[in-house]
Amino acid sequence: MNTNCAVAHGNRSHMDDQRFLDASYLQDQGKLREAADEFIRIAEDTSDEIDKAAVLLNAATTLRALGDFDHARRRLDEIRRLPALSDIGPSSVVADERILWIAITVEIEDAEIYRAEGNERVALARLDDLFSRYQHRLLDPHLRDSYQLIQTRRAFLMADLGRWQEALTILESDTFDEPRELISFYMGHCYVSAHRYVEAERKLAEALRLGLPRHLEYRAHCELAMVYFRLRDYQKAKTEFEKSTETADASYIEQAQIWKRLEATCRMLGLKAEAEHYAKLASGTPLRT
Repeated sequence: MNTNCAVAHGNRSHMDDQRFLDASYLQDQGKLREAADEFIRIAEDTSDEIDKAAVLLNAATTLRALGDFDHARRRLDEIRRLPALSDIGPSSVVADERILWIAITVEIEDAEIYRAEGNERVALARLDDLFSRYQHRLLDPHLRDSYQLIQTRRAFLMADLGRWQEALTILESDTFDEPRELISFYMGHCYVSAHRYVEAERKLAEALRLGLPRHLEYRAHCELAMVYFRLRDYQKAKTEFEKSTETADASYIEQAQIWKRLEATCRMLGLKAEAEHYAKLASGTPLRT
């Protein structure tokens, strides 16, 4: 989740704009440790509490991307302790709309850290609680981005936890602006589970065309291959399964049974030698060189 837009919600006269832009550039260039350190230094030099909180949010998301979860949480706790944000809740009356936006975004980022740690159930529980508490405030047009972020992340987590019906209900209930590639992937994933293969093919192909992170790209290729197999387009299925194996890790290949699926696909195509090759890979038999 990128929070760089946080500082665009109000006056930035108390913050060094150029330093912030330079830190954001470091982040975009993948220099995450340098970016995180600079965001923290900027926050220390910023007097306006809301601007400080916004910069600390950027530090937290950058630290999460580094896998430095403890320090990311410390930045969130630092935001929560700021006087302007310490007593903010769903019923709070605020003079500055940025305060409520940041209070909500802090809790979204907290859930994102749990998700990054692999604690999807905890992450979903925290987002469910956040949505329940702030549901009436999220109807405010100024919080449209927060509403969309909470809802899409809830749907993604539900889909990964096998609750695809609930995920699909959310994803089909609204027009979400971004991230388009992730929404397309998860809709495609849910359509596969619903056996809606034509729709699944369209969404998964769209997600791959838009570009996915590696851990979703190989999943998309595999699920698209399963769709093509169900649609009896075995040549396309073979191509997509093979693309999946190019970047998937061994655990995913085993979990998704890709070698067995490739064996079955090759048999449908009459490719006996390739089918036997993939059968050996599926069984773990060492291959002759």
